[in-house]
Amino acid sequence: MACVAVPLATQIEQPELHREGEVQPPSAIPALARLLDDLAGTPIRFCSWKSNEHLLRALQGRTDLDLLVHEPDATALRIVVAEHDLKRLTPAATRDHPGMEHYLGMDPDTGRLFHLHVHTRLVLGEQHVKNHHLPMEEALLGSLALQDGVPVPAAALEVSILVVRALLKYRARDVVKDIAKIRSPGLKHEVRAELDWLLERTDAAEVRTALREAGDPIPAEIVGAFLEAYERDPRSGWVFVRLRSRLRRSLAECRRVGRSRARLRALATGLRERRRPARMSPSGGGLTVAFVGSDGSGKSTVASEIARWWGWKVATQVVYLGSKSPSVRARWSYVVFRAFRRGQRGAARRFGERSLPSRGVGYIRDVLLALHELAVGSDRSRRCRRGRADAAHGQVVIFDRYPMQGLSSSPEHRVLDGPRITRVLPEGGRLVRWLARVEERRYAGLGLPDVVVFLGVDPAIAAIRKPDHQTESLEAKTRATEELATLGERAGLPSMMLRVDASQPLEEVLLRVKRGLWDVV
Repeated sequence: MACVAVPLATQIEQPELHREGEVQPPSAIPALARLLDDLAGTPIRFCSWKSNEHLLRALQGRTDLDLLVHEPDATALRIVVAEHDLKRLTPAATRDHPGMEHYLGMDPDTGRLFHLHVHTRLVLGEQHVKNHHLPMEEALLGSLALQDGVPVPAAALEVSILVVRALLKYRARDVVKDIAKIRSPGLKHEVRAELDWLLERTDAAEVRTALREAGDPIPAEIVGAFLEAYERDPRSGWVFVRLRSRLRRSLAECRRVGRSRARLRALATGLRERRRPARMSPSGGGLTVAFVGSDGSGKSTVASEIARWWGWKVATQVVYLGSKSPSVRARWSYVVFRAFRRGQRGAARRFGERSLPSRGVGYIRDVLLALHELAVGSDRSRRCRRGRADAAHGQVVIFDRYPMQGLSSSPEHRVLDGPRITRVLPEGGRLVRWLARVEERRYAGLGLPDVVVFLGVDPAIAAIRKPDHQTESLEAKTRATEELATLGERAGLPSMMLRVDASQPLEEVLLRVKRGLWDVV
């Protein structure tokens, strides 16, 4: 059977949908409900075309919402989406398929995210490839009804597409498992659950009738035979493999590339994603974000929570720039320093302080400590450069404990993870001073990230959160945070400066940060 689009003369007109109020489920994300209500108030033809068993979960932002949009209406939909401040995402090259766009939305009152897959063409098929285009867009958009306030296609057509997807993904190993009745069924649990849900709403006879009325865009007999075999035995391996062969032949003209090339592409993509899972990126490119604040302001907690929130759909990583994760060089330089200091103290106890050449011993000790601090600075510089390189490739990179030398080199501000040699060894000798200058240059070369989030916190609250820290140190760091935030706001730098009161409960702090970052992406 040739795979051609339904002729214009037989295209089905979109039915008139009568909505009673707004999207109904109270648990739906309010921003997503408003978007769908606004779309329903326009002439844009759209529907949720698959996985409607999980439509409520999609409205709650717990899974993706797949929308099929009439291709001539795609521009109008983009305008509505932009008015609702959704962000377009760029998929990895291995996941970029024709006729498909990705949008991420956020509810400003709760910070909850939702993800839209917007399709103008039904491109589906084997895993990692999506090698077939089914010309069923008009048929789906002409058979709509409402489910949870959202347009969905007739169950008979939805299950037809599911059958095609299931057969095209039915692998040789699945055939063996079903024929031998070993291990798990060849059809995945999610597919079987969705088939059962749809077959409660339609049957094989109705599916055949619906496909024939739509112009037979996919073979009605193949779909009907699959459903009948599935209802008799969900592990009808021999039947499934024969139907798969028939389906592939009937859809040969729908293929984007030949089967051999598609297999090689699927294999290469699978191996690549096993090493590094494919993730999406903001359409405007990657982003670097730094969280700056006193101990007790929640830097690490906020950074990890924001990474988890944003990383739901976007390639995101946290780069720790503190000293608690040292490189081998930094770790061993500190081991040498501590061993020397321990030996110095042991010799002093054994022979007495006056018997030691204190000046020379103290000088060596200071040099060893300065070398350790320089190694820590080199670690930070290397991780920062690596993070920036990842951001240049589309990732959102969150820096925890970012040194703010690019904003201020004032000694008072170095308490916030800045250069340490001058601070801990103010009376060091010539070599120590030279090492301090090298360290200064390393930190000065870090520059500023795209966004700096200053987490201000009351010293009393910081002391409660960090009872093992000295009060004077916490006060100095909170004061330095406020001064740096003020300096950054006045400087008019290209980096965005965002102040957040971290004395508030964590949920409020996170919501404030999410809103600020959403305006930047």
